[in-house]
Amino acid sequence: MVREIEKNIPSEATFSRAFVEFAATKLPQKVHKALINKTYEENEAIILHNSRDSTAIIARERPVVDHKTSESSYENPSKKKRDRPKRGEEKVAKEPTRIERQAKMSLEDMIAELPKLCNIGTKKNSKGHSEHWIGYKLHLDVGDGCVPINAILTSASLHDSQVEQYLWLQ
Repeated sequence: MVREIEKNIPSEATFSRAFVEFAATKLPQKVHKALINKTYEENEAIILHNSRDSTAIIARERPVVDHKTSESSYENPSKKKRDRPKRGEEKVAKEPTRIERQAKMSLEDMIAELPKLCNIGTKKNSKGHSEHWIGYKLHLDVGDGCVPINAILTSASLHDSQVEQYLWLQ
């Protein structure tokens, strides 16, 4: 009996081709939309509670080095002046944060700007201890009935607040 089941399992190459086709045709998005329509729109249900959280996705790959915090930025101290500007110098305007830029962006631009590469993440668990992992972070909005409303996969190092505005606009 077990041998017959093992023969019916496709190879890794077959799975890989299937997932490429799923991604190209956006099959998961279509299935999710159908699930939401069936659960909420047909029953004219109102979502009374929305739970938002993120979870670690551990990956077996090397994290991508962030060039902003690499060794080269520490070698040149003139890049990071923290003092007041000298007489005659103009104050350097700070670059707006991601959250400030998101206020003026479209939804597609917000999604494109979020980092999606493998990275090192840290998150405090329910007991207040820091947990570290290499991989990604899955941000979810879950409505009544445990149905996921929104989901986005980002780098593990991304703070939850930077994804929150995207999830509200969905």
